[in-house]
Amino acid sequence: MNFPSLVWLTWRQHRWSIAGVTAIALAATFALVITEGGRTGSMEIAGFYGLMIQLAFGGVVGVFWGAPLIARELEERTHFVAWGQDVTPVKWLCGKVLVFGGLAVLLGALVGVGDGFGGDRTTWNAFESSSFLQAGYALFGLALGVLIGLLSRHVVTAMAATLVFFTLVRLLLGSVARDHYLPPRRVVARWEETAVVPNGGIELGTGFVGARLEPVDPVARCLQAINESSCMRSEKAAVGTYVEYQPVDRVVTFQIIEFVLYVLLAAGLFAVTFRLLRNGGRWKPSRSHRHIGPASPVPVPVLVGAAVGVAAGGTTALLVSDEPELEVEPEALPEAEVVPEPEVVPEPEVEPKPEVEPKPEVLPEAEVLPEPEPEPEPEPEVAPDSEAAPADQSAPDTSATQADG
Repeated sequence: MNFPSLVWLTWRQHRWSIAGVTAIALAATFALVITEGGRTGSMEIAGFYGLMIQLAFGGVVGVFWGAPLIARELEERTHFVAWGQDVTPVKWLCGKVLVFGGLAVLLGALVGVGDGFGGDRTTWNAFESSSFLQAGYALFGLALGVLIGLLSRHVVTAMAATLVFFTLVRLLLGSVARDHYLPPRRVVARWEETAVVPNGGIELGTGFVGARLEPVDPVARCLQAINESSCMRSEKAAVGTYVEYQPVDRVVTFQIIEFVLYVLLAAGLFAVTFRLLRNGGRWKPSRSHRHIGPASPVPVPVLVGAAVGVAAGGTTALLVSDEPELEVEPEALPEAEVVPEPEVVPEPEVEPKPEVEPKPEVLPEAEVLPEPEPEPEPEPEVAPDSEAAPADQSAPDTSATQADG
């Protein structure tokens, strides 16, 4: 993938954040520029808001550009697709950094064109209102956000941590180290005089000087006195006072020194990021990032064996281990040994059994119905005019009489 393709891909992925930060930078630049024609030393409300954006612009770049750059890819696990094709992680990040770094430097230079005050800008109060100094802040914020995003692998966490660490670094260098980029100058005055800082200079501290006009510590007795200067004078422990300051003509020199310092910090952070990305130190998916939902308490069985025999039903017997899965780095994986496949012993042939003819089903016998009994024949009626036979005499047998005759 060539550079124009990476630029187009970066714009398509981050167009809303790029448009938002660009709009903020242009609004701040407009507010700072229109207030420069006002009364000297005065600040309009538009210049105040523009100055607030100028002070925090490097942090805005780090939070909205640097922190989500890698953290979103790792959190949504799209880096397997983005870095698994013809683009390596280092080349992918290099293209992104070139695009965002160029925009950060350009917008930082625009934000640093004004200070919100009217009149002359060459004062210590407008120290951070410098185009190249704001470009250095923006570049440092971008590098800090990218590194924190790679280490945290969560977008919201990376954004919050970037803002916190950027603020701490700015406060530390601005309040502690800035005043001592170069040795301060010193104004010495005897007791009859007063040490005065030249116009536009920034006072760093005061003290007492001895006979050789070198700083001396106050004596223990004078530390509890109400007027320490009168005590030192009465004790003859000092011959005067001094004031250390940084002259106003060093403003530009200090701005260049601080710009170089932030560029070196940004370069170091980028170097650490590229080294970690090249070695796969923090972008490899860990056990907690392999599942979208909560991890199952049951250990996942690991397949450790192959088929050792064929069962009668044609299934394959597998050896399964109940041990939990271990995470192994790619560099530590040994070469897989080729295990010879076990010989399969053929099963003895079984003679087929003769087929047995099925027995016919026996139907149940039909029920035999009982024959109906013959009805008795009705007796013939006796004529009324016939004489009744005697009781002890039976009826004549007609058939027997006929046989006898």
